[in-house]
Amino acid sequence: MKRLFIPLLAAATLLTMASCADLNVNNPNNPDTRRVLATPQDLQGIVAGAFVTLYNPWQGYQHNVHMEWTADYVTMTNAFRGFWNFFKVEPRVPWDNTLANSSGDITSIPFQRWHAAISNANDVIRAIEVERKSAGTPAVNAATLAGAWFVRAMALGYLATSFDKAYIVSPTQDLGQRLDFSNYREVMAEAQRSFDRVIKICDSVQFTLPASFINTPVPYSNVKLVRLARTYAANFLVQNARNSAENRQTNWARVLELTAQGMTEDYVINLDGNNWQNWFVEIAGLSWYWRTDHRVIRHMDPTYPTGYPSTGTLGRADTTRDARAREATGYFKYESSLAFFRLDRGPQLRSHYRFSRYDDLYLSDGIGPCVFLYAETNRLLRAEALVMQATPNIGAAVELLNAGRRTTVGRLAPLPTNATREEVLNAIFVERDLELMMTDFGIHFKDMRRRDALQRGTILHFPVPAVELAARQEALYTYGGGAGDGTNTANGSNSWLGPTGTRFTGGQTQP
Repeated sequence: MKRLFIPLLAAATLLTMASCADLNVNNPNNPDTRRVLATPQDLQGIVAGAFVTLYNPWQGYQHNVHMEWTADYVTMTNAFRGFWNFFKVEPRVPWDNTLANSSGDITSIPFQRWHAAISNANDVIRAIEVERKSAGTPAVNAATLAGAWFVRAMALGYLATSFDKAYIVSPTQDLGQRLDFSNYREVMAEAQRSFDRVIKICDSVQFTLPASFINTPVPYSNVKLVRLARTYAANFLVQNARNSAENRQTNWARVLELTAQGMTEDYVINLDGNNWQNWFVEIAGLSWYWRTDHRVIRHMDPTYPTGYPSTGTLGRADTTRDARAREATGYFKYESSLAFFRLDRGPQLRSHYRFSRYDDLYLSDGIGPCVFLYAETNRLLRAEALVMQATPNIGAAVELLNAGRRTTVGRLAPLPTNATREEVLNAIFVERDLELMMTDFGIHFKDMRRRDALQRGTILHFPVPAVELAARQEALYTYGGGAGDGTNTANGSNSWLGPTGTRFTGGQTQP
């Protein structure tokens, strides 16, 4: 038996997972690959476990939470798991990527899990495509294979958009050799190739995914899965850019092609409090925990200060501009108490507003339907792709936006047909911030990153986790803090805070 030579995948924490990521460990509780893949049910079981492993980083507070803190989407002064002291403190500081950091697992857990999910998917792909094993009937076989390729594509996409580099392991690769890292562009290219495999299978065979694969309210058919795959492929491709220059270089023609037949309904997973959880969304309903950063409130009321005043108090934002500022729409709620904020960590970081869109999930203890990607994502991606073409189609993009939730929910005036390219792009980013609220993994951070809109010194992607580098006997390194190079650390060239790069901290009214 050969084993995947990834030190983290051989760690004891990973061996306890149902996905059986490293099947070569001499452990009587971990059957070898030949035994695990002996029957059709085994193949389906491995894919089901791979899906659970793929979504495991939504359990607990992993780096998706920290990304949204440092994107000034969420605010609080709690230093738990490095929330404030590494990702919210102003000015920004470097991420402590050392073995001494007790919060280092916010990156090592996702790094492990996504590589483990890929390992599982590769086992099934190899068994079906190379060894010619079958998962059952032609329809079941296609569903199992499509599920494996989908897991692989998604895991690679998250690795590419989160880390500066990761491993690329093909289903047929000789695993007896030491693996080298590939950079995030190469990892994304591999993710896109995997999405193409999903699309090809879905377009060729009619099937329904086994209910055990994804805990959706109704099992996905090939028609629904292919639409979901196209939208995810487009969203990953767009969000892989580390700055505005890379954003312009995105393959916008592919994004336009993918979104032509993308998702038309929200991607909902039923959370069960066990295998399927989403702590980031669930805890948003706790009145004193996550609060909404003023950056987000200013989308609806541009007169609201960038930071909370050091003296006095703030009232409610103007609700006449955008209806989503009104509590009745169910997006945000004004809370009077600021008692849990620590003034010594920055009075400007306080906020009265919290996200209320997912209160029902909080009240049900995190059990129930949870949106992981809104169908509106596809509309907004397509609108942006239309604008980003060599010959922009402003009119078509405006038509899409005016038919979307900015008018139907926000009650904003329709964009004029003669709107400029920048006006349309700004409207798209506002909609992504408000309408895609806290879905996917660090979605708002990745949008801010590709606009150069993050504060100077903000980390642009995570380094390979220290525990992995140590296992490989490689030098530790990190990003964040200082002036920033615009590639690994934000240089603040288009910071949302403007030329000063600092929040308002004066009296009750911002000048």
